[in-house]
Amino acid sequence: MRILSGIAVVALIAGCNSGSSTKPPANPTPAAPNVAEVDVAPQVPAAGQKKPKADVGKAKKTRPSEDPGVNPLDVFEPVPGEPKFEMVVAEGKPVSGDDFTGILPPAGIDSTRFNAPDLPKPPVVPKKSVAAPSTAAQPPADSDATDRKTRSGRKTVAHKRPERKTADRKLADRKKTSRKTEETPAEPRVAVGNGKTLPAGFSPLTAAKDPALGWPLRIRSDRDGAEMALVPGGAVIVGHDGGPRESSPQIGVVLDSFYMDVNEVTLKQYEKYRKHLIEDRGLDNVPEAKNFKSPPNFPALGVTLIQADFYAKWAGKELPTEAEWERAARGPAAFTHPWGNGRAIWTHARTPEEIDAVRTFRTDVSPYGIYDLAGNAREWCTDRYSPTAFADALKSAGGELRNWKGPRLGETEDAHVVKGNGPNWDAWYRTGLDGRRPHNNVGFRCILRLPEKPAE
Repeated sequence: MRILSGIAVVALIAGCNSGSSTKPPANPTPAAPNVAEVDVAPQVPAAGQKKPKADVGKAKKTRPSEDPGVNPLDVFEPVPGEPKFEMVVAEGKPVSGDDFTGILPPAGIDSTRFNAPDLPKPPVVPKKSVAAPSTAAQPPADSDATDRKTRSGRKTVAHKRPERKTADRKLADRKKTSRKTEETPAEPRVAVGNGKTLPAGFSPLTAAKDPALGWPLRIRSDRDGAEMALVPGGAVIVGHDGGPRESSPQIGVVLDSFYMDVNEVTLKQYEKYRKHLIEDRGLDNVPEAKNFKSPPNFPALGVTLIQADFYAKWAGKELPTEAEWERAARGPAAFTHPWGNGRAIWTHARTPEEIDAVRTFRTDVSPYGIYDLAGNAREWCTDRYSPTAFADALKSAGGELRNWKGPRLGETEDAHVVKGNGPNWDAWYRTGLDGRRPHNNVGFRCILRLPEKPAE
């Protein structure tokens, strides 16, 4: 360091002795261009100077990692190499997350459209045109009507007084009116192939179908925008042997196929329902969800069973039974938890009764791709709650229980089953709550039942 300092001093003295002006070398060696500066931020030429052609070519240079034949908006295009999943926590330190195997959608879906590719739209049913009545005066086609001549020779029509309608005539008119209502073309159903049609108000999200049933794996409810997953029917296990008294013994139930909302009804969806009733129907007594101040992607909580049932009917759906809920959560193998029989693996700490945005925990997903059946909001079922429901059903069932809807009488008149958020995240856990009252941690989701026989 001392030698370098001495050289610097000598150079400074020499510079002072040689005068204030120094001539640059005749042929200076050009500095190597910075590739990053050329690619990212090319220098702007001074006024009056033309940009060299070489700079133009370098400015448009394509990075080697890009493939010109790949649509840059196609976020689902697989990239060669081993995938890496990382999550950044609040402290700013990257923490490796869990690896998950995903099924890539068909190529060609760009980042501006997160729905399935465009599907053929259902045919539009033309409305019948009704001819306008003629304004010309016509004599009634009544046989009792007679023509009369006045003194001036003109003819006038004598009208018979209308007869009073008897009870039989009124009944006939009602039948005629109801027949006209039935003949009115309803909203078109959506054909999905193999002679199957979705009810009006529901659209397929993907062309992929269940190979045995022929129904699309995903559909969307046009009314509330909910994505719904197909849950095939069949013989299912409900309850748990050796569990608590209210959840045992396990029983077998045969169910028809149905669709279930992929996540709980959110505050955004519930507010859309309230807005429809208040603005379009003029109702002013539609209660808000208890957590209406939460973000719109949180589940709607504090909704009574009656309010949840009203919402389901508005959306053209229904609330699930306990057997249907467990089928969606436990899958065909009747897992203990939605993800299987092992312990829960969360990306960060999670406790029961914790409420988060829907689909926050991507490992809380059932074999059918339905989220938050273990944690998040507890959910209403339509069954009446009885702590001996399974034992009573096992005694009284002479044969198989098909589409079982729970006991006829509950522990109390208004007690109904609530599922989810049990100890150890067990999917067979159940409890009963008063359906007339709002509960701060109880929400709901809907299902769409299908006219399909269960798979053998």
